[in-house]
Amino acid sequence: MKKIGIIGMGVSGLGILLALSKCDPKQLANLDITCFDDTEHFGRGIPFQDDDASALINSPIDDISFDYQHMGDFKEWLEKNGYETDSAYVSRALYGQYMIERMDDLLKQLAVTVVKHHVEDLHYLANTSQWQVKVNGDPYEVQFDKIHLACGQLPEIDPYQLEGQAHYVADPYPITQFERDDWNQETVAIIGTGLAAVDVIKWFSSNTSAKLVAFSRSNYFPTIRILDGSPIDWQYLTQDNLEKFLAYPHQTVPFKAFETLFKQELTALGLENWETLTDHLIIPGIEGLSLALDYPQHFFKLQHLASRVADWFTDLWPRLTQSDRQYYTDTYGKFIVNLRNPMPAISAQPILEAATQKRLSLIPNVTDITANAKGFDITTQDGVSLQVSRVINATGYQLTPQNITKASPLLQSLLDQRFLQLDDQGGISVLAETAQVISPRYGTIPNLYAHGALINGTIYQNNSTIKIQKIAERAIQHMQSSL
Repeated sequence: MKKIGIIGMGVSGLGILLALSKCDPKQLANLDITCFDDTEHFGRGIPFQDDDASALINSPIDDISFDYQHMGDFKEWLEKNGYETDSAYVSRALYGQYMIERMDDLLKQLAVTVVKHHVEDLHYLANTSQWQVKVNGDPYEVQFDKIHLACGQLPEIDPYQLEGQAHYVADPYPITQFERDDWNQETVAIIGTGLAAVDVIKWFSSNTSAKLVAFSRSNYFPTIRILDGSPIDWQYLTQDNLEKFLAYPHQTVPFKAFETLFKQELTALGLENWETLTDHLIIPGIEGLSLALDYPQHFFKLQHLASRVADWFTDLWPRLTQSDRQYYTDTYGKFIVNLRNPMPAISAQPILEAATQKRLSLIPNVTDITANAKGFDITTQDGVSLQVSRVINATGYQLTPQNITKASPLLQSLLDQRFLQLDDQGGISVLAETAQVISPRYGTIPNLYAHGALINGTIYQNNSTIKIQKIAERAIQHMQSSL
């Protein structure tokens, strides 16, 4: 009987369980599975906790599922439980309820041992080639043959080193935390213009009369998702062409070969060249946000194209040279990310209205934020200074050299023991084909796997439930072949 430990039971932990449930019953009979996470996050992770109803999933209800091989499952669950399905989007908290119900089914099916505590540490036992987990200050009673790290509770990015300052909110979630204070006479700065910032701006514009300023390095908002359009029949970014790339010798792919297909696909879609498109359609600020409503068919095609690129790059990204990655990042990267992670139109409306009412403005070229007696002083590259009373950080979560000390004790320990290494693309290094951890001390570790937000760097744009599930399948298939 092989002992399997899964540390973390959010989206990626559940993806591992789902992949295990699809294994041959004879193989499953030889596995003893234990899942670890605290009570708050067990089954929901971080994104799908109870929160304000305005915090929506950013995918339509027919484009997100507990099981990517059954994409209608979430909508069926909504209908079965009496929820409306007329709207394309529902709250993240509701999706979390669905996750828990599906998880409970898997726990029963797989006869999993549930441990509702944080794993504090992990050590390798060289004499038995097993892992020893530490829980509640003591070694756990079972030693594991395989460990899956799905503990994606990463530290916040703190770009202006404001942690610990009064009136600074390091993490905007849960959104309901803002209900405790009176914001109506405040000027509130929001660091970030991504999806987390969208949630914050929506809540403040709908529930307070606060004046809002927002900014990021680029000041690009996510585009507005366009739902209506004809299905796309890919002419160049086809599965056959992807498989040809994956068959290249030495596991390297020249980016120019991909770029040729990308440009041909643009032409086949009836779109202008990339430079013209991005110059005219993907621009910073409120003006850029509203363009999707003016050019819906352009954005429908571009958003699907960006998703296609992200799917291809699951396998191609690790095969690109460092210089090709940099070229892609400089030429395409921010636009592909912007298009691939759109917001619901219903989320854009409060932002557009707040801007029209002069309650929301964007600040360009911010260079510094300093605390003072009245709150904070924001300085721009042009020497302009703006006083605000509160600052909310909505830049997201990532494991970087600058914030390692804020990571969980488990991650800090694994980095200190040199089982893990930070990847230059973000997160930790893994072998993309199998999700096995790459250690600076031991090389590829045969019985340690990492998933989800932990590997959002090696695995390009590993932030969708579907991609996380697919990577979990790879890991489980490899694990089963090695048992």
